[in-house]
Amino acid sequence: MFGKVGIVIMAYGTPEKEEEVEPYLKDIFKGKEVPKAVLQKTIERYRKIGFSPLNKITLKQSALLQKDLSARGFNVAVTVGMKHWTPSIKTAIETLKKDNIDLLVGILMHPFSSKMGSKEYEEIFDESSNGMKRSFIANWYQYEKLYDAWNQNMKEAINSFDSSGFYTIFTSHGLPASVEDREYKKELWEFSAKLADKAGVKEFCLAYQNGEHRDWYRPEVNEKLEELKEEGVKNVLIAPIGYISESLETLYDIDLEYSETASKLGITLRRVKCLDYSSLLISAISDAIADNTDKNL
Repeated sequence: MFGKVGIVIMAYGTPEKEEEVEPYLKDIFKGKEVPKAVLQKTIERYRKIGFSPLNKITLKQSALLQKDLSARGFNVAVTVGMKHWTPSIKTAIETLKKDNIDLLVGILMHPFSSKMGSKEYEEIFDESSNGMKRSFIANWYQYEKLYDAWNQNMKEAINSFDSSGFYTIFTSHGLPASVEDREYKKELWEFSAKLADKAGVKEFCLAYQNGEHRDWYRPEVNEKLEELKEEGVKNVLIAPIGYISESLETLYDIDLEYSETASKLGITLRRVKCLDYSSLLISAISDAIADNTDKNL
């Protein structure tokens, strides 16, 4: 392997204390003032989970990735870039520019491509790395070790139901209904179906975590839980395949909000743990980067 590769692993970012919530939301709102009701509600959500560990997890993932790729013989410098927090994607790339790299690779810590997800990250990546030899990995859901990583965690969650039957809901972030993204839906469904087969799951669906957005992709998780109640389902397993790291979307949306909905409906709800520091996850990301680098360096 010749040449040095600079790698930016990208995530959404998160505030880690109350005084950081307003500037974080202001960045999401593109500099506009944050409505007080939105600010207070967001703070309350973070309070209830003791704030999100997403930043810490992503930083450790970068260190594990550095170690894994170096062990494979790659000359790499791995750093983290956040879309709405620090260090920003632009800052991360500026740091790598000083490291005399021969190829810059960007990869999002979300393995599925989407018009409002990966495309926005790619635009920031391209704009910040203008003039550099670069490559952006649009998706990496197809790597077998990613399936194995989720299957490992699914087995643990499935065993918690003892011998009881259960229905599985695979989840990811929704998009506005006005944004027709067939590729995103296709990738999510393909992954869900293959993972269900690998885990021996017979009854399952794909649903979206839309937060408070009403006119977004369907089915939404709370709505799906209500449908399952009508069908007589007693046990539900949620596998958040769109979230490889624990975050507000898993610790609050699933563990608190959806769990409360399920409890009111008389449904026992379990969740598959996110992958976080899984060696299989890190190896899957390394495989994606290695394949990309071999083509572009």
